Amino acid sequence: MKQANHSSPPSDGAEPSLTARIRERYGDLSPLERQLADVILACPGELSGYSATELAGRAGVSKMTVSRLVRRLGYAGFEEARLAARRGGDWGSPLFLLPPGGPAPASDAGPAPLEAHFQRSAEALAATARQTDPALLAQAARALADARRIWVCGARNSAFLAGYARWQFIQVRGEVHQLAASGETMAETLADLSPGNPGSGDLLFLVGIRRRPPAIVRLLQTVRERAIPTILIADSHSALEAPPPPLTFRCETRSLAALDTHVAALAVIHALAAELIPLTGAAGRARIRAIEDLHEQLEEL
Repeated sequence: MKQANHSSPPSDGAEPSLTARIRERYGDLSPLERQLADVILACPGELSGYSATELAGRAGVSKMTVSRLVRRLGYAGFEEARLAARRGGDWGSPLFLLPPGGPAPASDAGPAPLEAHFQRSAEALAATARQTDPALLAQAARALADARRIWVCGARNSAFLAGYARWQFIQVRGEVHQLAASGETMAETLADLSPGNPGSGDLLFLVGIRRRPPAIVRLLQTVRERAIPTILIADSHSALEAPPPPLTFRCETRSLAALDTHVAALAVIHALAAELIPLTGAAGRARIRAIEDLHEQLEEL
């Protein structure tokens, strides 16, 4: 997979994506333009690696058809369309990240596909470990221990990572909440958040792996303006939309497939929880005992 550059991800005012433009205008295309459009839609990320002549040859159309289609889609020329396809890959759309021509055949010389995926996960863990500052991790754990309330938040794939963080933190401390709970808006919770004094304020634990929805981007901007301490778990290769919080942890998420791997993000969250346990002291141990007693009383496990 290609290294992402620092182009900005889509926002509320972003132009329609390449695939959205094709689908919107598909009914108006000529038969040859549709033939070309079908090739692009099958794997739009390929467009960024082809010249106009190469794409025309792959689709079995003329170079003039390529020029007509990209202009019909609203691009000034083929190069602008190529850049749009590249942005789709950088931002992490699985559709743009699919390998050209379908899955690659297995090779006798290399590891088996399953082994290769596990190896890539191990590499992601190692890369994340190298770029994680132990002092920063300890500082973040202290912030988790001292906060009056912790609010966890994430969207899409990041939502389950935020949920995992909450499940870990509530073992040893209370007042760990979801932002926002089912049926609620972010504003209804944010109105109550306050930075407070050390040990008495709120803390946001935000998971924002790439393809962050606009609502998450705006949330990050809002808490910065309101001076709410924030711990951010992000990926290591997509550009952030604003200056990141001081307590930001970048995780390697690139995989051998079109979908990200989240093993490194889980490992960072687990490490934070492990650092948090001794910081909660006797109160944390008492909470664990109380939870275990209630498990027995309620016969939940």
